Amino acid sequence: MTKKKYIYLLFLVLLFAANSSYAQQFGHDMRNYFDFGEQFYSAAEQSADASTLDVRINTADALFSFLKTDKANASRGAYFAVRDISIELREKPAGQTLKAINIRDTIFTNNFAETTSKETWNSLIRNISLDGIILPKVIEVHIEIRDGFLARLANRPVTLEVTLRGFHRERSVTGADSTFIGLSDIFILEKSIDPYTYRAKNWGTSTEFSRDLTGGLTIALEKKLKVDSIQIRLMQTANVMQEKDFKPVLRTSQSMNSEGLIADKIVKAASADSEIVYKITDSDKNDSLFRFYSVLFSIPGKMLEQGKYRLDVKVRAGGFTRSFSQPLELVWHYMPLSLENPRDAIPPLQHITSDEEFKEISKGSREEQLRKMYEFWKKQDPTSETAFNERMDEFYRRADYAYFNFARSARMIDGAMTDRGKIYILFGPPTNIERTFLLGEQPVEIWTYSNNVKKIIRFIDAGGHGDYKLADVKTM
Repeated sequence: MTKKKYIYLLFLVLLFAANSSYAQQFGHDMRNYFDFGEQFYSAAEQSADASTLDVRINTADALFSFLKTDKANASRGAYFAVRDISIELREKPAGQTLKAINIRDTIFTNNFAETTSKETWNSLIRNISLDGIILPKVIEVHIEIRDGFLARLANRPVTLEVTLRGFHRERSVTGADSTFIGLSDIFILEKSIDPYTYRAKNWGTSTEFSRDLTGGLTIALEKKLKVDSIQIRLMQTANVMQEKDFKPVLRTSQSMNSEGLIADKIVKAASADSEIVYKITDSDKNDSLFRFYSVLFSIPGKMLEQGKYRLDVKVRAGGFTRSFSQPLELVWHYMPLSLENPRDAIPPLQHITSDEEFKEISKGSREEQLRKMYEFWKKQDPTSETAFNERMDEFYRRADYAYFNFARSARMIDGAMTDRGKIYILFGPPTNIERTFLLGEQPVEIWTYSNNVKKIIRFIDAGGHGDYKLADVKTM
């Protein structure tokens, strides 16, 4: 965390302590005040006939400055911002620009809170023709996002490396070339609306872990040929512990033949807003030499942990095989901040473990600590049939809140290890808080749990410096 963020945190902590008597409803954890997580995602996907590149961009509202909407546009939203986007396809490594487009659009929000939201997204798709580019070729897709009102970069520029595949509409004369089998990039489809329509978060090559997914791609093939077989494998290439010696592991494999194809259809990113809509739809091209086929396949992801994966696709047609691989990252997009480092994740465990357990988890290298910590939480998981651990999630969301809100100083963000932090982690947010400051007496804070906890807990700040100690606990 930067020095600037610590100063802002100190201001918030002092503001929190300023009231002499109050009743507070606890809200989101303090991560909302800081620059955490990604606020910009992008991806580039090539069509099966190698003629176009779909560039998908997803931006969070927090990147932009908003103004109040005038009466003429009030029906579109209460506030609006202007987004400037430039996309360049560049030679690699020379850097010469092959194609360039600029987009200037307007985004709207329904209320003021959304104008600073890191969880309200606006997506767009631009189809870029690859005419005039000799394929196959490795290129760079350079994307810049600017705030249209302030004329400044809203996010650091992003450069994607893309391997463009070639496609010959007829089998090569020599018969040694398999580029007559055209393959699109894989689309990750998350929610089925109907058999031919899907929705997904536009998060580039990443998606949420611990959920079953559908993959889709389009095949272009010479009309007189047919697909003999399709093999799709999902390999895990890195785990949540980021172990350096992690060996790739096959997680799932499936094979299909021509019966699994949907003839004369393509998988297409049709529209985008906060989510992207994919459709299995007719192609807008009619060619006498080749035809398209759509393929849908399942990714049984409920038990797949966070980590990096690779999708391998192999298509056999006309006695030849064409293959390609595509990365896929399964992430916990809104993972509690304290889980990102064992230095922050392990100390609060002493509130719920024995001394021996805590000592054992705390030993070893970073990788070893993470492994033992995740093993501990795996035993506590109330839903062992999925990779997502609800109990672990709730524990560390409380830890995040405690770390920041009950810190003894801005230099030492240790709130999870204080008495108030411990109670908050164990019992959650109280239903009411009262704090009193009387001249000549020690500050007192009383937490009331009118819910199923049914306790009244009193803390006293003996030194008058905000370090509240547990004084007594009463059962209601």
